[in-house]
Amino acid sequence: MLNCIIIDDEQFSVDALLKYIGLMPELNVVGIYNDPLIALKTLSAEKGLSLLFMDVDMPNLSGLELAAALRPITQKLIFTTAHSKYAFDAFEAAADAFLLKPFSFGKFSTTINRLFPSKNPAQNVLQANNEYFLVKSKEEDLAMVKICFSEIITFESSQNYVRIHLVGDKVLTAYLTLKDVLNLTGNRPEFQQFHRAFVISTNQISRIKGTMIHLSNSVSFPVGDLYRDAFSAYLGEKLLLTSRKA
Repeated sequence: MLNCIIIDDEQFSVDALLKYIGLMPELNVVGIYNDPLIALKTLSAEKGLSLLFMDVDMPNLSGLELAAALRPITQKLIFTTAHSKYAFDAFEAAADAFLLKPFSFGKFSTTINRLFPSKNPAQNVLQANNEYFLVKSKEEDLAMVKICFSEIITFESSQNYVRIHLVGDKVLTAYLTLKDVLNLTGNRPEFQQFHRAFVISTNQISRIKGTMIHLSNSVSFPVGDLYRDAFSAYLGEKLLLTSRKA
C-alpha cells in the first residue's frame, strides 16, 4: 500500500485526484490539506510517506517553497498544476513528476506506475505482451495488420481516416479517429498530442526549432495554440539545461 497526501487549495482539484486515486487500489490517502501553512506545520515530522501530490500556485506559501521543507518526508513528489511555466522549477525542487491540469487518468496511472513499478510478475508479462495492436488497413484491402508501438512515428488525421506513419517510410490508412488513437495510447507516455491533426511518438522527434516539431520522417508541424501548455510541460521534463552560472 502506498500512503499518499494531497496538498491543494482548490477542492475541485482534490476531488479529481481522489477520483483517480480511487481507481488504483494500491494508493491510500492518509491526509488532505487545502492550506499549505497547515500542511507545513502538521507534516514536518511525518514519516513513512510514499507519495505527496502538491499544487504549485497556492496562497501564502507556494508549492515550490513548501517542497523545500517537505521533500525529505516523502519517497516521491508529484507537482500538479494548471500552469506549465512551473515545469522547470518543479524539477529544480526535486520533483519526481509534473502533471499538468487537467490530466487524464491514463497520464495519472502511467506516472504512478513509472514511479512505483509493479512487482507482480504476471503484470509485467501482460505489459510485455501489450507492445502491438491490430488494425484494418485500407492499403491491404482491409486485412488486419500488426503494428508495433515502437515502429510508430505519428498518427495523422486525414478526413474520415487516420494515416499511421511507420519507420521505413511505410504509411497505413485506417478508418479511425484521433479520439480512438488517444484511447489506445492513453497509458503510453511517449505518445503526445501537440497539434489537432497529429498524435506523435516523442521518441521519433528529430529536432525542435521554436515551436516547429520535426519528426524522423519528412513530417513536421507547428505546435497548435490549444496544445502549448502540454508542449511546455514536455520541454520542462525533457530539456537539458546547464547549471553553469551566467
